[in-house]
Amino acid sequence: MYKLLFSVLLLSVLFLFSPISFAQDADEMHVVHIQTNSMKGMLGDDTKAFNEMLVRQEGVVNGDPRVINSYVLRHFWGADSRDLVVVTEFKNEMDLFSFYNDMNSILEKAFSKEQLDADNALWNKYIGQHSDEIYSMVPGTSK
Repeated sequence: MYKLLFSVLLLSVLFLFSPISFAQDADEMHVVHIQTNSMKGMLGDDTKAFNEMLVRQEGVVNGDPRVINSYVLRHFWGADSRDLVVVTEFKNEMDLFSFYNDMNSILEKAFSKEQLDADNALWNKYIGQHSDEIYSMVPGTSK
């Protein structure tokens, strides 16, 4: 019994004073999901409704404790003005995957079925191709 307690204590102390433990405190290895979407041309009232949908949904996403920060980028300068990029940052990959597993239920709790159906129809009308990438931060490169 003493060997077991000693082993657990020793492993705990080794972890607490390991470089991995210090690295987590000083420069956490956040995980970033980037979704790049190609938009189709949009006119009139749909532009306002689409932007309102983005703001409404990002409010829900940013309200989740697993999300460090999430924001939507629209094209400002460059070759392809169709880009719509959604950037969502998580503390670790477990938070990322659990959040996206829960995403539908989170949105269903936040919005009525009618609102979700209208948002989905608007999204499907104006979003074409998209890509998903998951990145991890390089230690020592954040501000």
